[in-house]
Amino acid sequence: MSSTAFRPDIQGLRAVAVLLVVLNHAGVPGLSGGYVGVDVFFVVSGFVISRGLLAQLRQRGRIDLPRFYADRARRILPASLAVILLTTAAAFVLVSPLRLRDIVTDAVASVLYIPNIRFALLKTDYLAGTAPSPFQHFWSLGIEEQFYLLWPVLLLGIFLLTRRRMPRLTIIVAALAIASFAACLLLTATAQPLAFFSLPARAWELAAGALVALLPLRQYRMTPALGWLGLAAILASAVLLGPDTVYPGWPALVPVAGAMLVIAFGAQSGHGSVGRVLGIRPLVFVGAISYSLYLVHWPLLVLAHERLGLDRPLPLALAVILGAAAVPLAYLLFRFVETPFRRRRVAPPRRALIASGVATVTVLGVLLGAGPAVAMIPLATDRAVASTVVAPNPRATDFVPSNVSPSLADATADTGELYTDGCQQGMAKDDVLSCSFGDPDATIVIALFGDSHAGRWFPALKQAADALGARVETFTKSRCRSVDTAAAWAATENAGCTRWRTDVLARLRAHPPTVVVLANHLGPTVGRSYDVEERDWEHGFTTSIEQLPASSKVVTLADSPEFASSPVLCLAGNLDNADRCAVSPADGVNHAIAAADVAVAKRLGTGHIDLTEYFCGPTSCPPIIGRTLVYSDEHHMTATFSGLLARPLTAALRPYLGGSSPSP
Repeated sequence: MSSTAFRPDIQGLRAVAVLLVVLNHAGVPGLSGGYVGVDVFFVVSGFVISRGLLAQLRQRGRIDLPRFYADRARRILPASLAVILLTTAAAFVLVSPLRLRDIVTDAVASVLYIPNIRFALLKTDYLAGTAPSPFQHFWSLGIEEQFYLLWPVLLLGIFLLTRRRMPRLTIIVAALAIASFAACLLLTATAQPLAFFSLPARAWELAAGALVALLPLRQYRMTPALGWLGLAAILASAVLLGPDTVYPGWPALVPVAGAMLVIAFGAQSGHGSVGRVLGIRPLVFVGAISYSLYLVHWPLLVLAHERLGLDRPLPLALAVILGAAAVPLAYLLFRFVETPFRRRRVAPPRRALIASGVATVTVLGVLLGAGPAVAMIPLATDRAVASTVVAPNPRATDFVPSNVSPSLADATADTGELYTDGCQQGMAKDDVLSCSFGDPDATIVIALFGDSHAGRWFPALKQAADALGARVETFTKSRCRSVDTAAAWAATENAGCTRWRTDVLARLRAHPPTVVVLANHLGPTVGRSYDVEERDWEHGFTTSIEQLPASSKVVTLADSPEFASSPVLCLAGNLDNADRCAVSPADGVNHAIAAADVAVAKRLGTGHIDLTEYFCGPTSCPPIIGRTLVYSDEHHMTATFSGLLARPLTAALRPYLGGSSPSP
C-alpha cells in the first residue's frame, strides 16, 4: 500500500470523531465527554498532513510549500468562508442586537483563523458556556491552520538540520511533542483556557499523529486487538469524561493514544481488524463530509438555543433533530462548495493562493462593513425617565429609557469597585484575596464573605458601612460560595473552592470581625422538591455558619432573583415592551433556600436580611426600575442598582452592630 494511499478506516475514524462532537453538543445522554472527538481530529490531521510531507521529503528531499499552502486553502477556505457569512447573516435575524458586535468580532477572528487566541484571551469556558458564540467551534480550526502554517517549514528545517536522517527527525519531533505536552499540563493547572485554546498546548496532539507517520509500525506484525483497544479508549473517554473534567491535561492522553492506535493498526487487513469496521460505507460517507458537518452543526444548535432564550440546554428531541438536519446541510456544503474547489487543481499554486487571499479579504470587508450596521441598531427608546425611586414593591419601567443606567451595552461591565480594584478572586485561583475599605481605625469591622454575588452586593455594603462608621473587609471569589451543602463541598471538582473557603475561615477566626455578611448565588431552582431542598440547605447553612468565629455576628443576605435568560439581551430586542423580559417571584426566587436560611437564623440566633421586596412586586421582578437597569446578566445585579440599595441595607444592618437584633 502506498504511504499516501486513501484509507477508508481513517475516514471512518473521522466519522467517529465528528459524531461524538455533534452528539455531545446536542446533549445526548452518556456522551458527556464527546468533545474528545476534536482531539481525535487533531491526531488524524497531524498524521495525514505529515504523511504527505514526509513522502515529499523521502522522494525529493524538499517540500513544495506553495503547492501545500494552495491545497490547504482549496480544502479549507471555501466551506469555512461560506459558513461564516451564512452564520453572520442568520445572527442578524435570530439573536439579540446586543450580541451582534461580539458575534461579528468572532466572525472576523474566524476568517483570520485566530478565534482560539481570542477565546483564550477572553478566558472562555468551552465546556460550560452559558451564551456561547456561534463561531466558538472555529477554535479547533484555528489551531489546525496555525499548525499547517508552521509545520511544513519546521519539518523541512529539522530534516535539513539532521542531514536528512529520518531517525533523528523522529527523535526531535518526539521531543517537541513532549515539550508541548508539558506546556499543556502546566497551563491546564494554571491557565486552563490558554491550555484549551492555544497551539503550544495542543501541538502535541497533532505531533502525535506525525509520529505515527514517522514510525515504521507497519513492518511489525501486531495483534488487531491494538486497533480495537484504541477505538475503545476513544469511546470510553467520550463516556467517562465530562464538563467537570479539568481538560485537556492528563485526561487528553487517552483519546490521543487511542487515535494513534487506530491509525497505526487500522489499515491491517483481516476480518478482525478495526479498519474493516471503520471502513464501512456509511462511516466513510460521514467521514467524507465530516469537515462540513463540523462547520454547520454548531451554529444550528447555538442560534436555535439563543433564539428560544433558554438558560438550560435545548430540549433533547429538538437538539437531536437539529443535529440530524446538519447532515444533509453538510452534504450540500460538501457537494457544491467544498468538493468543486478542492478538485480544482489545474491552476498554478500562486494563482490559487491569490484567489484565496482575495476571497478572504472580500469576506473580511463584508464583515467589517457590518460593524457600522450593528452600531446603528438602537438599544433604547427615545423616552426618558426622571429618576429611580428605591422602595418596596417597585414599579417597573415597561420600556428601555433613553437614559437607562447603565446602558444595555455597558451592563456587563457594570461590576463595581471590588472588581475594578482587583479585589474579586477569579475562578482559576484559590488563594485568599482580601481588600479593606473605609476608615482603617474603625472599631466596627464588617467582613463580606461569598461568591460573585457577594461582589455585586459590595457597592451597597460599602455605602452602608460608611454610614455606620464601619470598615469593610472583603473575601470573595467567583463561583465559590461561602455556604453550601456538605455534598457540594466534598465534591472533587470543588477542591479549589474548599481550599479557599477553609483559608478564609482561618483568617476570620484569627481576626474575628464584628459582623460577617454572607452573600452567595444560590439559584432559583437548585431543586424543585421543597422539603428535601429545605432540609439539605438548612444542614448546609448550619454546618457552614458553625465554622465562623463565635464572637462575630453572622448575617446572611437573601439572594437576588434569577432569570431563565439574560434580561439584558431580552431588552435589546424588546425596547418598547420590557415587561416581556421580567420574571415572576415564583420562578426567580428559590423559596426553599430562603426558608432554610430563615430557619437556621432562628435556631442559631444569626441574622438574615431579605431585600427581595426591593427587586420584586407581588407578581413581577422587573429588569428596569425607574431608569436603572437592575441586572447585568441572568443573575448578577448591576453595581449601579446595588448602590441604590445602600439605604435599606444600612437600616437592616444597624441592629447587628451592637444593638438588639431583629427577628429574622
